[in-house]
Amino acid sequence: MKKIIFFFLLTVNLQVIGQVFKEGPVQNLVKKATDHIYNAKPDSAEHYIAKAEKHLPNHPVIPLMRAMAILWYEIPIISESEFLKMEIQLDSAIALARAQDPELEQPEMIFFAMASYGLLAEYYADQDYMVKAVSEANRAYGLMKKGFEIVDEYPEFLLTTGLYNYFRDKYPEKHPMYKPLLWFFRSGDIDKGLSQLLKACNESFLTKVEAHVYLSYIYLRYEYKPKLAQKYLSILCEMYPNNFYAKAKYLESLANPEDFATAPLDDIHAMITHESPYYKLAGYVFLGYFEEKIIKNKEKAEYAYRLGLEYGESIPQHGEFFKSFGYLGLSRILLETNRKEEARINLEKTLQYAETDQVEKEAEKLLTAL
Repeated sequence: MKKIIFFFLLTVNLQVIGQVFKEGPVQNLVKKATDHIYNAKPDSAEHYIAKAEKHLPNHPVIPLMRAMAILWYEIPIISESEFLKMEIQLDSAIALARAQDPELEQPEMIFFAMASYGLLAEYYADQDYMVKAVSEANRAYGLMKKGFEIVDEYPEFLLTTGLYNYFRDKYPEKHPMYKPLLWFFRSGDIDKGLSQLLKACNESFLTKVEAHVYLSYIYLRYEYKPKLAQKYLSILCEMYPNNFYAKAKYLESLANPEDFATAPLDDIHAMITHESPYYKLAGYVFLGYFEEKIIKNKEKAEYAYRLGLEYGESIPQHGEFFKSFGYLGLSRILLETNRKEEARINLEKTLQYAETDQVEKEAEKLLTAL
């Protein structure tokens, strides 16, 4: 009798395990939910999550989607109270994955547990809770290694495998001080990582949007190919018009005098009116750049830069690129109007926040000329 019950439970578990990766009505519900998640519509997302939950009451995809709905509504500034809600959902996803598959050998359970550990590690690292971050990252890495072995069969693992292959070699190349800390991790492959991320953009289901986000980030901050970043960010902006994070990054990809002439002013004004100081910072800084470089109105540009940077002061751990970009633009105007000492102060702030070589090099050049 016990063997019959055990076999029945095992059969049920295996049926649950395969339903999200497999095409069908459940996957369609998950797809609709994730579309609303990335469009920052948590109430609409919950409608489809609840429908999916009726089919998969004990599947980790349900709490993981609820955590993602919080994340993408609040991104990039997650308050402690909102994270506590996320943490409950992520812990639940991990517990459900292990309940279904205690050794975490099934692809879906590996994926959802790995994603949950990864999100926990990312938040803890952002808050400088390094012991917690390392603990969760180690758990995620253990599952990521399992993903390496099945990536050819399951496209959802292209994202994590591609990110690992790329950053395992690229990050210490850009930050040599970290090289000694990575010797015990398996080697990566920058070109292969990029290729896998490109494939994830086309072949994955759950991780398609994240692949677009990370690939555009790589082209902006590591490969310095903003034209390629524009390609992937424009797709996200078209698919998810309420995703302000994508809008901000898209405007960043246009941030040169040639491309910014085509910048969507509606997006800039939408960010200015957003309630988040992060998007107000970005919106006013880009408005300043538009006034400075395209309209050639230095007075309006200075006003917009200063207003954006005021909002930036209220978010000390966020928006570094936008701050550096704003301080640099303000410095150019100050130099043109012979306010050299104030320009020097702002150029030093530019270097304090600089995240790209382009901004850093221009600031250093202007400082040297003073």
